[in-house]
Amino acid sequence: MRDARLVDKADFDRVFADNQRARTDFVMVMARPNQAGYPRLGMIVAKRLLARAVDRNRVKRCVRESFRLVLPELPACDFVVRLIAKPIPGDEARDLSRTFKRAGQRAVAKWPTVASLDSSTATPESPPTNSVPFNG
Repeated sequence: MRDARLVDKADFDRVFADNQRARTDFVMVMARPNQAGYPRLGMIVAKRLLARAVDRNRVKRCVRESFRLVLPELPACDFVVRLIAKPIPGDEARDLSRTFKRAGQRAVAKWPTVASLDSSTATPESPPTNSVPFNG
């Protein structure tokens, strides 16, 4: 799952420059097809919306879990989730899985050539793993 994260500023900038969006009451999901061949996630949770770190971390955990659950169904896109309003505790991830799918479908529809290149190079269902087989 760690390989399925956006960490470079250039990756975030590419998604911000041109993307397809879907939103819920609390979050906006931006998506753009990538060359990695599997879905990747980036998050923006502003301190001005949630001042306490424990609240920001709870939202991030909920977003990561929603992403993990729909990972096999998502196209090979970079997803950036931005918190746009203060969520009600326990309601952070409502409709988020459907929002991931909707943003990914819009991105693939807008850039079909990029999406077809990605699907021919790798399988979008599973990000690469760095696990070493156990021989003992």
